[in-house]
Amino acid sequence: MTHWTDQGLGGRLAALLHAAWHRLRVLLAGRGGPPPTGPEPPSRKPGDTPTPPGFLNAVAEAEQKTPLPPPPPPMPDEDDPKYADDPAAYQRDKQQAEAAASAFAEAAKRRGAAVGAVVSDWLGTAPYVMLQELLDQPRDRMPVFKPAVGPVIVMRHPEVIRCLERTDLFTVDPYAAEMARATDDPSKHPGAYSHFMLGTDNDALYRPDDVLLRRVVARSDGPMLAALAREEAERCTRGARESGTGEIDVVKTLGKFVPLRIVADYLGVPFSESGQPSVLPGLRGGDPFPLDTDLLDVFSFRKIQQGLVPTSDDLYGWVKDAFRNIFNNFNPASPLFQEFRERGLIATEYLSAYIHALIRCYKARLMAGEPVPDTMLTRLLRLQLQVSRGEGETLGQDLAALLGAPLPEGELARRLSDSMVRSNVFGTVVGAVVNPQEATGRMADSMLRLQEGHYRVLNDATYQQAVHWASVAEDTVEYPRSLETLRKYALEALRLQPQGEVLLRRCAKDNTELGVPIRQGTPVFVAYAAAMRDPGVIAEPLAFDITRDERLAEYLADRERHMEAPQSQLYLQHGYGRHKCLGRYASEVTLLESLRALLRLGALERRSPLQMDAQNLYAESLRVGWS
Repeated sequence: MTHWTDQGLGGRLAALLHAAWHRLRVLLAGRGGPPPTGPEPPSRKPGDTPTPPGFLNAVAEAEQKTPLPPPPPPMPDEDDPKYADDPAAYQRDKQQAEAAASAFAEAAKRRGAAVGAVVSDWLGTAPYVMLQELLDQPRDRMPVFKPAVGPVIVMRHPEVIRCLERTDLFTVDPYAAEMARATDDPSKHPGAYSHFMLGTDNDALYRPDDVLLRRVVARSDGPMLAALAREEAERCTRGARESGTGEIDVVKTLGKFVPLRIVADYLGVPFSESGQPSVLPGLRGGDPFPLDTDLLDVFSFRKIQQGLVPTSDDLYGWVKDAFRNIFNNFNPASPLFQEFRERGLIATEYLSAYIHALIRCYKARLMAGEPVPDTMLTRLLRLQLQVSRGEGETLGQDLAALLGAPLPEGELARRLSDSMVRSNVFGTVVGAVVNPQEATGRMADSMLRLQEGHYRVLNDATYQQAVHWASVAEDTVEYPRSLETLRKYALEALRLQPQGEVLLRRCAKDNTELGVPIRQGTPVFVAYAAAMRDPGVIAEPLAFDITRDERLAEYLADRERHMEAPQSQLYLQHGYGRHKCLGRYASEVTLLESLRALLRLGALERRSPLQMDAQNLYAESLRVGWS
């Protein structure tokens, strides 16, 4: 995981157009594609690619087929002296103005739907061809793509950065409603929060949660994350060797199980294979358990009657179904909308019930002084216990110093309640598998493209050099350099073929922040994939070069993010600004260790294209052989 109005018409129109504009591909969001001037990836069908004359001409054609009438006249003023002696004239003029406004609104609805359909089709079939065409336009004529009616596309680097920085103007509201389904039912728990921080830009809601969560998902966890990711990546490649097939499916092994290992052993939501003991006392993988009465008091279950200890396939399915419903299921007219909504709701309830059961289990062990794993979930529970025992004064003072003001009385306890721990862990877990899996598949595919000669290579950033660095032993002086170099290979590979093209925002109020007027309610597609290839900022953007300046920039370093590493203004795959990925450190480690393990298999060769699902949203397979 926001813009257009003139008070009446704009807001209503935005609501009417919302479904037609959104067959979305997002980050925390979106799905990937190839270099902008190259061919579409093998998973795309050539017949699906729009033919010349190009995206802008397709938009112009859609606009010509949906003409707009003249703007409606202003509504007459009943107190105008000209109506003093002729009230019938006022009624006549009022009816004419209302009819003109209605006709304009209907025409604008048709226009917006037509333009939105063109944008949606090109995002789904030829995103990089479309984005490159927009980047090729003269900057002074098109700083951003903004049709008369329809969604805005922000594609140039400075405007993308500015859009992601101005969370007061361009908000993440489109994701909020479905995210709120993992929070308490306000009819049962009126005082509960109904947000996850990824789905809000309200400072009062966002900032305290941001400080607390970045306290328990920290930069200093790098060694722990590296050990987990390496162990799991090597388990996957060892299994591939032992299978005797001489082949590994990157998406189904490294892409799936390395993130699941992070979810289990770092975030604190483990799985147990069928029949194997689980962390819940007396239960094994696949076992049902009754829904807890404490949870039933605050959370409404409408789809399930009992909880379930998940296997790896269960947990993966829940996360994927919930993610798709929150970030990629916006169009009620889609024939799969109801199915995906239903599966998303079922997944939300199963995952919520399981996380609650884990909270109850670990709280009991903490209260009894028993050891618990060191995870995001248990760190939050330790903070909760500290506050409940009246020992949270130092924590409260730390938060007050970072936020610039003390929290209201009792607010820290509310932020660390079981309900908030449950919903925050839920939101973090949902974003911790699907995007990393997609990124791993895209990165591997991009590295194979490097091997196959698809990219121009600068500064000896060759595939052979990557293989060399992957082979460096841990007990050598070159080892630290090898890891940093492989990290740059992973980021550069993903820059050229990222796990998405756009992030979705909504304009919160009329503004000209991006150089053109954008109305409240307008959907805004923030094309970070295009920004990473903007020739106005990035030299030779289509070449593969691991020596690029990452353009590191601090963000709130003097306040709530004082312990965060600077963020890159070049590599935007993990976002930028307020909504910079909470799991950025885990993600980079996952990519690095997956790449290292893959390259150590031997001389790699592509056995299949990167296969996508039927909706072209999620990677399903990438088979790689070795000799």
